[in-house]
Amino acid sequence: MVNIEQTRIAMGGILKASGPEWGKPYWVGAILGETMASIVPFISNAVFEQADIAVMSDAYNRAIEDIYSFGHPNKTVEAMIATRIITLTKGGERDPDRLRERALVACGFSPDRAR
Repeated sequence: MVNIEQTRIAMGGILKASGPEWGKPYWVGAILGETMASIVPFISNAVFEQADIAVMSDAYNRAIEDIYSFGHPNKTVEAMIATRIITLTKGGERDPDRLRERALVACGFSPDRAR
């Protein structure tokens, strides 16, 4: 199990802050040198396995990419998507495609139109 606060501290070399405070967006360097947003700043009062965090971050990034087809998502939409993905993961869902699709639908987006 991974404690989020421990992860934030232990991963200091990986997580890069874009703002001076915890809770601001953080960026994680992907294996191929790409950057992707981490869902970690949106997690509170929960403990997830490292693999679950990776799945949630993947679903979150793909959902945000899909939303860009509608325009630039604001912080509220990003938080709603992240919260829905976290809630679904707490409920046992681990498929990143289903997490992405269900989060988009819950926020009023059509997954088919978002592509």
